[in-house]
Amino acid sequence: MADTPDMMVTLCDHWRSCSSGSEIPQAMDFTPVALRNMAGNLALVDLRLGVDHARYLWAGPKLVELFGSPLTGRLLSHCYSGQTLKEVREAYRRMLSVAGPVFSDRRFRVFRKKLGYHRLLLPLLDDRHEIGFAMLMLLPKGELRSAAEWRVLEMELDLAQALRSLD
Repeated sequence: MADTPDMMVTLCDHWRSCSSGSEIPQAMDFTPVALRNMAGNLALVDLRLGVDHARYLWAGPKLVELFGSPLTGRLLSHCYSGQTLKEVREAYRRMLSVAGPVFSDRRFRVFRKKLGYHRLLLPLLDDRHEIGFAMLMLLPKGELRSAAEWRVLEMELDLAQALRSLD
């Protein structure tokens, strides 16, 4: 947690405070309105149909800018492809298996650029007291700030993966 951005620590602390005695708060008890100063970097993801059918229920404006188009209502598989989709789904599966917060500090070196992001996934219970939702916070780092840069990175990572599989 030493390298975790303060905003993510604050979000995780708020998540813990909303748990009402259980280890995971219910989606209705988690009130990001109290965190409106960070809402631009948040998204709510519906996992009730499983990770392969996960869908963004809402995404803050900074995530939409980073992605390049609205995310609300879209499946993860409509937003990402290839290695990126695989990595995103694995992060949600990891969150479900640990039934708790999952922090990722991803770093990429693409040619001379150093890029990456911090990602925090927080599970939330649905009305059946099962993990049915996740709160996502994504904070880019390095030179990565726009949808176009993400797309280039995604294509280059997919190309590198394809070239490795040919060896």
